[in-house]
Amino acid sequence: MARFFNKLRMDGIRENRIGRYFIYAFGEIILVVIGILIALQVNNWNENRIEQKKMKQYAKGLIADLSSDIRMMTESRSQANKKYEYTDSLRVYINQTPIPELSNTFLWLVAHDIMYKPYNWHRSTLNELKSSGGMSYLTNDSIINKLVAYESFSNHLDEDFEFDKSNSDKLDNLSSSLLDLNSPYLTELLELENSDDPFSQIFSSEEYRLSIAHDLKLISSDENLIKKFVNTLVQIQDQYRIRAFKEMPNILRDAENLKLLLIEEYELN
Repeated sequence: MARFFNKLRMDGIRENRIGRYFIYAFGEIILVVIGILIALQVNNWNENRIEQKKMKQYAKGLIADLSSDIRMMTESRSQANKKYEYTDSLRVYINQTPIPELSNTFLWLVAHDIMYKPYNWHRSTLNELKSSGGMSYLTNDSIINKLVAYESFSNHLDEDFEFDKSNSDKLDNLSSSLLDLNSPYLTELLELENSDDPFSQIFSSEEYRLSIAHDLKLISSDENLIKKFVNTLVQIQDQYRIRAFKEMPNILRDAENLKLLLIEEYELN
């Protein structure tokens, strides 16, 4: 009987030891799991912090690029606006002036350089974002959508520029058949135009007065050629109305709004 109770006692001790072992092992597993979860959380926190730091740098780059675009577009818009006004003045002048009285100097001065400056978009940061996979760092859908729309709009304006350039080339070709460029005063006016003097001051310059005083006759007085010249001016004017008073103001507004969104999102005040 004593042996039987001893056996029961030993079995109980053994079961207690096994139970304590399982409890201890389970506790160790729980601690390991908690340690892994904490490590993952810390790792995720570090990765998020690194991503946020990278995105903040990208945001600063985007803002700098947009600021450069705004300065560039402001100048292009001013030029397109002025060229629109010059084109309108030239069109009205030709329509109201008898062909024999048309000024070779005035026609050349307004028509020979009717284009605004080509666009120079600053896309280095956006291109880096796309090539490096950095777009995934962006979590604000509004910023993503506005970036995509802005790039698309700028590409559209590049296409518009090529269309405007083709009309400008057409006007140049017509000018070579209509205007007499064999005047030394035109070269002097061109040098004056490339100086820092505003274009409007050219008309009050001594060079312009001398060129008008020694004005050459048009090469051709063909009414059909002059009509083609005016038609091309009208086409240019119509396009410049869209550029200067619609498209360029719209993309300037988009750039400003995108800047404000980036500044607010990444606290860059």
